[in-house]
Amino acid sequence: MNILAKYNTVKMKSLLWSVSVLSMLLIASGCKETEETGPAPEIPRNVRIVEMKPGQITEYFEISGPVAPVHGANLSAQESGPVVKLEAVKGQRVNKGDIILEQDRRILKAEMQSAASNLETQSYNVDKVRQLNQAGKVSRMELLNAEAEYERANAMASVSRDRYKRAAIKAPFAGIIVERYVELGQMVLPGQPVVRIIDPTRLKLEAYLTDQQVPWVVVGSDALVELAEQKEPALGAVTWVALEADRMTGKFKMELEIPNPQGHLRSGVIARAKIEKNVLDGVLSIPRDAVLHSRSGTSVFVIQDDGQGERAQRRFVALGTDQGALVTVDKGLSAGDRLVVRGHRSLRDSSLVQITEISTRIDGMLDSDPSVLLEDFNSLRGSKGDDR
Repeated sequence: MNILAKYNTVKMKSLLWSVSVLSMLLIASGCKETEETGPAPEIPRNVRIVEMKPGQITEYFEISGPVAPVHGANLSAQESGPVVKLEAVKGQRVNKGDIILEQDRRILKAEMQSAASNLETQSYNVDKVRQLNQAGKVSRMELLNAEAEYERANAMASVSRDRYKRAAIKAPFAGIIVERYVELGQMVLPGQPVVRIIDPTRLKLEAYLTDQQVPWVVVGSDALVELAEQKEPALGAVTWVALEADRMTGKFKMELEIPNPQGHLRSGVIARAKIEKNVLDGVLSIPRDAVLHSRSGTSVFVIQDDGQGERAQRRFVALGTDQGALVTVDKGLSAGDRLVVRGHRSLRDSSLVQITEISTRIDGMLDSDPSVLLEDFNSLRGSKGDDR
């Protein structure tokens, strides 16, 4: 072998050795990179839970109808005559007996005075005739005629006084003027409405009940009434339920009275009332917001400990009575289950979780939650607290 061949052999061996070293380095580097870029650890999701305990829930049914004042009236004229005095101003508060409108009463006053004078004359005359009859100087018939004239004069005097008083229209009860239909100087005829007055401190809701609802309603039953302009429901009570159904609708009319001492509630609007129907004991109830709906069915998430951490487990449930913000569970949950009520919408089955909040309330809320969220649950009696 010549020198050139030896040189090429040495060069080839050196190249192969370099390639072998480079391959080993690349393999080592790849292994290291694989170790460094392995699967990232799972990040637990924060959730709020509530421990399931059997308790009590109140069933309600809802009715709706217009709200009107218990005392409200359109006052009408009873005499003919022009309006000479008008004290009624819309929004004005009046007391019982206050004069709201006065007609021209000059002729009525003259008639009243004439009738009073005639009554005085007849009273004097009948006294004299009685004395003469007792003395035997006049007959029994003359006494009867004198007494008849006195009674006639007394009746005319009474009628004239009443007509004089009726021409000044007074408030039949304390309240507020809400409408005025006439103006000063206007000629008013008998039966013509002049003003409307209402007592805003007592309102009533008029509604109709079906034959299935009537057995649940008893006079004196409490009800929660929601009016459109009010954020919080008002407490009312059933005052009347019809004994006979309406022949046109087949429903029973009812009235529900709502105290309104401050006058914050307004009449004329449509209101909804929730009346207690039934109380269920020993049931599991959950917030309706904790329920998830999908094609697979209705489900919730509960927390299970697999020994390596807390994980979410999907449970398919059968729901029962739906009562506002709460719903009962007939199947799928048991007492002691830890139900996820916040953070559940981003969970999957077996997701790692971290329990950051625990609620002791049946609705899954915390006292620190915004008041606007708490209002929906606190509006129903029995839906707040940890006494399940």
